[in-house]
This record gives sequence, structure tokens and C-alpha cells, in this order.
Amino acid sequence: MPNRARLLVSAAALLLSASANAAGDVYRFDPVHTQVWFTADHQHFSHPQGRLHVKDGWFQFDPNDLASAKVYVEIDLASVDMGDQKWSDTIKSGQFFDTSQFPTARYTSTSVTPKDKASGTIHGDLILHGVTKSIDVEFKFNRAANDPYTFKRKAGFSAQAKLNRNDFDMKRYQDVVGQDIALTIEIEGIKDDGAARQNDAKPEEKKDDAGKE
Repeated sequence: MPNRARLLVSAAALLLSASANAAGDVYRFDPVHTQVWFTADHQHFSHPQGRLHVKDGWFQFDPNDLASAKVYVEIDLASVDMGDQKWSDTIKSGQFFDTSQFPTARYTSTSVTPKDKASGTIHGDLILHGVTKSIDVEFKFNRAANDPYTFKRKAGFSAQAKLNRNDFDMKRYQDVVGQDIALTIEIEGIKDDGAARQNDAKPEEKKDDAGKE
């Protein structure tokens, strides 16, 4: 290969590498240390919590450019745990989640608005119970470092969000369960450059939960 051609190839490789790095590292969700909790008012007596399991997903971010961050997450609605089997089964039923028809919720970011160097707002679309709505997620970046036990690069965030269950066609028991749902999310991701590509390669598996506007 002539020297000029060799230089052009090297320059192109460097540009591609710089572009990839500019977008930030990709992390797949660690399902063990990523937790999703939701809270609703119960007749103004208390605010019981339920827990959901993250099924799949990834996020990409550069700590020096939070505005370029992206996230995609799938949540297993059938994993809901209310701390009581009967109540958990009720939430899974057609009275609320209807997991036989809508087993998965999905959230895809559309943009990120930084607040400061370590926090901001994720704007995105949530598909839940067959309905798609825009939901904002407030987040705080905790840290990124190598895990001394797994020897893998990890990044962690804490986040909060709110939604109205009526917006997602879950309108039963209005006199018992509050409409406003608060979400508390603790996130750990494991660096995995292929996580986003693996997710993009499975579009046929997402058709069952296509949302309606």
C-alpha cells in the first residue's frame, strides 16, 4: 500500500475512534444492582412500595458531556413484587399491568438536559400497558470506576420520575390507589461496548408491546 493511502487509512481509523469515544462508553444494566421501586398512595393511610426487575437494556454516556447520553431499558412487569403474593398477583392481572398481554415496559431516551456536571433530566418515551407517553427522569451521576471484585468497569446513577397511571389506561380502584406514581431507580451498569448493538438486533422481539398514542 502506498504511503499516502496508508496515511489516509490511519487517519480514517483515528477519526472513527475519536467519534466513538466522543459518544461515551456503553454500559449494559447490571440486573442485580439495578433496582426499580414504585410508590402509590393507599387511601391516604400510607405509600406502599413495589419492586420491578430490569430485564435488558443499556446506557451510553460521557461524564464530560452528559447532553450526549442515551438510554434504553426493558422492565419485566411480571417480576412485580409488592411484598405480598396476593397483592402482587393483583397488580399483574388485567386490573393493572395485565402482564399476560403486556409483559414488558420499555423506556427510550430522546434527549438529555444537563443541570450541572453530575445531574440532569432525561427526556424519553415510556411504553407501558400498550400506551406510549413522554416521561422525564431526573438523574444524578454517582461515579464510574473499576469494580475491585469483578475487575470490570462500572458506572452508577440514582434517578427519580413520576407518572400518572390513568395516562396508561390503568384506571381501576380510583378510591383505593392513587393516580400519581413515584419511581425511585438505582442504577449500575457494566461496560459493554456491544450492548447497544445486541439490543438493536432484536426488533422482532419488541413488537408485542408496541404502544398506542
